[in-house]
Amino acid sequence: MSRFLALTLTALLTAATAASAVPVKLGSVPVTVEPNAKLLTLSAAGIRTAFPSAAGRPDAVFMTEDRKVSVAFEWRTSKLAQTEVAKLVEQFPGVIRAQVPNVKTLKASLVQLGGSPWAQFVFTTPGQGDELRRELMVTSVAGRMLVVTIAGNVKDYSKNEAVVRNLTNSVRVN
Repeated sequence: MSRFLALTLTALLTAATAASAVPVKLGSVPVTVEPNAKLLTLSAAGIRTAFPSAAGRPDAVFMTEDRKVSVAFEWRTSKLAQTEVAKLVEQFPGVIRAQVPNVKTLKASLVQLGGSPWAQFVFTTPGQGDELRRELMVTSVAGRMLVVTIAGNVKDYSKNEAVVRNLTNSVRVN
């Protein structure tokens, strides 16, 4: 995460609320998750400030309590059929390598979450002092692409992995 984005998110988290373990519907995103007290929820105003461009702005964002790892949910208008999710595992790594400079490692797999197939892409890029880790999880909901993006440094992700995995494992498509 860039230093500017980290500072911006830190400043905006004053408007965030601590999440509870109760299932939460994510606004207009057709997903329910079970966040816990170790996650903060970025407010709508915070999301708009942290992601000033409407293109690619997530619909919901959670941050670990140390504010080092974010989990963003975006229900895109891009079309994606349920039968195409598995094909993404083979096709999308080329797109990532073409669009993201200096990809060091890239792992693509098909996983099941909440009874739905998800294409999962985990990749690292060089960063200041530590590699940056990005994870994209993609599935189809109502014929549209649902993307969950987990972002942070490798060390920060490792420290927060249990909290992040609990959140992603609780994802249920509505």
